Amino acid sequence: RVCLDVTGLVPAADSVDAFINDTHPYKRELLVRRLLARNNDYAQHWLTFWNDALRNDYSGTGYITGGRYDITRWLYNALRDNKPYNSFVKELISPGEQSKGFIAGIKWRGTINASQRTEMQAAQNVSQVFLGLNLKCASCHDSFISDWKLEDAYGFANIFADSALEINRCDKPTGRMAPTRMLYKELGEIDSNAITQDKLKQLAEYLVQPKDGRLYRTLVNRIWGQLMGRGIVEPVDEMDREPWSQDLLDWLAADFVASGYDIKNLIYKILTSKTYQLPSVGIKEAELIVAPDYVFTGMLRRRLTAEQFTDAVSRSIQPVYGDSAIVYKLLPEDVRGLIPFPRAALVKNDSYLTALGRPNRETVSTGRLSQANLLQALELTNGDRFNDAMKRGAIKWKSGYPDPGTMITEIYRSTLGRPPVPDEQSVALKALGKTPDEAAVQDFLWAMTLHPEFQLIY
Repeated sequence: RVCLDVTGLVPAADSVDAFINDTHPYKRELLVRRLLARNNDYAQHWLTFWNDALRNDYSGTGYITGGRYDITRWLYNALRDNKPYNSFVKELISPGEQSKGFIAGIKWRGTINASQRTEMQAAQNVSQVFLGLNLKCASCHDSFISDWKLEDAYGFANIFADSALEINRCDKPTGRMAPTRMLYKELGEIDSNAITQDKLKQLAEYLVQPKDGRLYRTLVNRIWGQLMGRGIVEPVDEMDREPWSQDLLDWLAADFVASGYDIKNLIYKILTSKTYQLPSVGIKEAELIVAPDYVFTGMLRRRLTAEQFTDAVSRSIQPVYGDSAIVYKLLPEDVRGLIPFPRAALVKNDSYLTALGRPNRETVSTGRLSQANLLQALELTNGDRFNDAMKRGAIKWKSGYPDPGTMITEIYRSTLGRPPVPDEQSVALKALGKTPDEAAVQDFLWAMTLHPEFQLIY
């Protein structure tokens, strides 16, 4: 679990054995430190989460017309260098050339209506990602689901506008001009006469102040949600909701600021806690996750993401993608030799990854559904990309392990990190036969990828 959460990679069987047999009293802490020090593996894994949240994709609508910009190189370097979160936020909101895609990259979508004009979309995106606020309802009229008013949304959108915006209610002009202001007035006042670039700089400086508890509570809640399967506040984009532990949320946020805005340090503290080490728990109905009376008893058992599953198959059985699929031109030039295999986070989206849950990233996405669905089942049963990998894997494993008993043991160790128990070995031997052909081996590999121990994070 720790390796999947830090690097997104399935641990090798030998490393699992070594950890189990290690008698050092702080072996868990030492393991987490070693994993967090694998800077490129860390960046390649967490790139997926931030690409989703920051609408950063490698292809799609808007790039050809020049209205959309990718931030991949900047983002990869920020993650690899463990850029302090306050600097991370400042460079996205008051951007340079490499990081402008989050703010400037919204313009390709154009103005759909008054509540979705580009300045309002920027305001909605910033408030959602960094403050855990939903301004979409308040961008059309006073919100029905929160205390935010139409004037609040327009006032915040003015920060991203070249001139003052006229307030429209339900797409009808009101004749009133919006004042330029922060959502939380206590953080400071924006100079309404300043040019947009200077207003963004003011916004960035105000947002990252240590006293902006909302910014840092939102971040630690997102990280907790990624590691535990559910945020302390859930949904993670509705931070006005009651947390299941206000004290825990406050302490994590305060410690995060005091520790220098260090995301790796935050991850270390969560992963080495007794709370994280509790047995995982299942949940019968998805709606129970957001129930007001939710009680935390352990990490929620969940399915691997599209990228985690693909990387697990690539590492333990056979690479799903070829080297040519990696978007090398968008990445830092020095990472070419630091990618262990074509990781799914580094390839363009396609029908296979879409079926497994990767979003199109045309809008902000801060979480993914864990429940399996029919489209995923069909893709893993009949999809060309996945089954081609199984076919190539069958050729490799049959050639490398002519003895079926040895092959079964090694496949179990490679995929599940353990040897098969006697009953599993017996069933697998019957399925493969004494001289299995490639089709039988392919079926066995396919069955192993659908094994709950392979599919789920326990």
